[in-house]
Amino acid sequence: MERIISNNFVGDLEDGILRNILKYVKSDTTLAMEIRKDCINIYYRGGSLLKIKEVGENIYNGYFDKNYIKTENSQSVVVECIPGINNLSKANKLIEYIPKIKQQMDLWMKIEMPDGGEREYKHIVAKENNYGLIGKESDYFIGDIEYRGCLNNYLFDMIGVKWAVDNDNTKNLDLALFKMYYGDKHLKTSKEILNDLNNITSFLNNKEYVNVLKNDLKEIYKVKSMLGLLYPYKELEINFSQKIEIVYIFGNQSNENENLKNTLINIKTSQEYEKISQIVDIKVATASFMGYGLYEKNMVTLDKAIEML
Repeated sequence: MERIISNNFVGDLEDGILRNILKYVKSDTTLAMEIRKDCINIYYRGGSLLKIKEVGENIYNGYFDKNYIKTENSQSVVVECIPGINNLSKANKLIEYIPKIKQQMDLWMKIEMPDGGEREYKHIVAKENNYGLIGKESDYFIGDIEYRGCLNNYLFDMIGVKWAVDNDNTKNLDLALFKMYYGDKHLKTSKEILNDLNNITSFLNNKEYVNVLKNDLKEIYKVKSMLGLLYPYKELEINFSQKIEIVYIFGNQSNENENLKNTLINIKTSQEYEKISQIVDIKVATASFMGYGLYEKNMVTLDKAIEML
């Protein structure tokens, strides 16, 4: 398996020309770094704030998505690209742009996504389960958000592993795939969710695709733990059991939401559910009091979730 990012890239983030960028991300709890093929994406509120791509040995380009700039603010474009980052000074210049880019993204989100949108809450789920005291105690870790990898045929909201806090064995972890629906008005129809389940089944029945995803996750976890972005903050190598979980996260749904209840009933009684339940366990995440920590004991079956509504 070819590395997702090169050894040089990892070295530059650890103690080379990009070290202050990594330090900045780790010191700012509103940011999250995701590992992509030959690049890193720094996310803010669920949106890509900066992409840093390796274009040569110890040479990088920095990109900002201009779509976040509103037309009426086109004169205040911060940065489209800083090419040829090959020294600490250029990397530090990129850091200087971050507060301004955040400001532009805040303005865009206020107008386009006043409720934050699902992407922002995926970001929160990943942060809460990967970092700090909560990350040390939760039973799931998020390897990536909005993962497409090299497959280009299916987008997962989040991918990760189930790693119970009392389990010291990292060589037999369950693959965990997450679907998130935030808020009553963003809940998809039963038909849309069942179509999505059908797509997941097709994906999981393709062993090549599953192996690519697992290998990407192995590499992501290794790199993230080396960079101190993932507990236990030291180089971590994982491997997988044969078990797979699909975890539904229904964020901030009313517990009197008849639409959600009917949707879950339709899923449970569907042919799509009957097929996929033969190869995976389907769970619904419930809260530990308040928050987005993911704990094994708070994962319930569809039957239990329906009973709770």
